[in-house]
Amino acid sequence: MSEKYWWEEVEEKMRAYQRADPANLPGAVFAVETPRSGRLISSVGDGWNTNAICAIASMTKPFTATALLLALEERGLLDIEMPVFELEGMELYSRDEMKRKIRVRHLLQHTSGLLSFQHYKKGPATRCNDPEGASPCCADLDEPTGSTSEWTGSPGITNECIHVDGRCRPARGASLEAVSEFVMQAYSPAFEPGTDSSYSTYAFTVAARAVEMLTGESINRYLRSKVFEPLGMEDSFFVAEKSGDDEVDRRITEGVSEEKRARVADVTLITQDGELPEEIAPGRDGRWDKLRRGWKYIFPEGGMYSTAEDLLAYLAMLRDGGMSRGRPVLSEEIVRLLVKDQGFGHTMGFGYAEKKNRYGNGVGTLSHLGRFMTYIWYDPGQDNPVIGVFLSQRLTNLFAVRNLAEGTRVIFSEFVPLVTKSVSEVFAEV
Repeated sequence: MSEKYWWEEVEEKMRAYQRADPANLPGAVFAVETPRSGRLISSVGDGWNTNAICAIASMTKPFTATALLLALEERGLLDIEMPVFELEGMELYSRDEMKRKIRVRHLLQHTSGLLSFQHYKKGPATRCNDPEGASPCCADLDEPTGSTSEWTGSPGITNECIHVDGRCRPARGASLEAVSEFVMQAYSPAFEPGTDSSYSTYAFTVAARAVEMLTGESINRYLRSKVFEPLGMEDSFFVAEKSGDDEVDRRITEGVSEEKRARVADVTLITQDGELPEEIAPGRDGRWDKLRRGWKYIFPEGGMYSTAEDLLAYLAMLRDGGMSRGRPVLSEEIVRLLVKDQGFGHTMGFGYAEKKNRYGNGVGTLSHLGRFMTYIWYDPGQDNPVIGVFLSQRLTNLFAVRNLAEGTRVIFSEFVPLVTKSVSEVFAEV
């Protein structure tokens, strides 16, 4: 295959897929970078452009992990075996024998035992949730961030009821400090930390609070100064609109312009019933609010916005050992923690391929999927490393009614294998 034309073939196949099934793929931005071909970015779908800003959902977690490792290193504490309760402000974890066993490693590796998504009837009792009682609801007209769902596990997604200042309130209307304190008090590990792996969003709520305590600033602003600005990630942020609370906004607002808000892509439902998945709490208009208006919660487990080009910049920095444009952004030790298997098929924030997978990626490939059908990967290879991004904005059913496989088909059955095959063929011809 000619090096000159391989990307054109990728573009055409993505266009053909989108034309054939626009209901499943209304639009997307997709991009790759290789040492030989450079950076290549394209889009498909009406109204979609290569500079579209997308909510990257759980792909936020590697960035939260990066922030925690950076904050620890800056204070001479970069030890992933450190018990979390020993960090300043995290003393709540010292009050319970099982929680005392949670280490920094466990938070970022999904081995903490902290819970993830589950229906409230399957969860433990808290001050605001009785598994034997009525469905939890603590809608507050003074905090119009949407209703609560009947699910717990990700405060930003479920908007679950948490106990703050003597009453139950929706998590989106509370600060990261309040939400993390609730999580640390209310939820114990389901298994001994470090003995098993189970995906946990709560762990990244706690990790983000640790960043705040270590740095004295909001995690989103810390990431901006330490990662986004050095990498030129101008379209990456957490807070699209002010919360309306002046004190909160002074701490977390990033000054996102109207022009950038206008580039935030709409989220399309591809659920089987045409409704929001039951675990997702709607916004105040009954739908998912793509700008998260009125939120005070930073949403470190899934709230970052970014572009394909910005995400390539981050992945390229990891590929290049922490360097970007001739300057160090991350130390060699942090990069090692972010790209090497740390056990249980995870690095500190990424999934890690222990063997070649069905998408064609090689051993050691890092990847992360976001529930809005977003995907990043870095296949280090030996001679021809590939980094890639796929950004759509679609919601599938994950739990009660599953159609995730249909939603991800374009990524894992079409785009990633096509890129892998094309790059391999081009490189083999050299």
